[in-house]
Amino acid sequence: MEVDPRSNVKAEYGKYATTVPGVFAAGDARRGQSLVVWAINEGRGAARECDRYLMGATELP
Repeated sequence: MEVDPRSNVKAEYGKYATTVPGVFAAGDARRGQSLVVWAINEGRGAARECDRYLMGATELP
């Protein structure tokens, strides 16, 4: 898995997809240490993208 200069997992902004197909990263793994509200928001976004990847579409907000 590709990482940035700060050793955070590289993941496409808004898609949360890493360089490994089917592997997603969010929150502290992607951004580094941050506020919990950012981690929660990114976790929701990553869940939505996982759903889209597995099901081909998503109804998650």
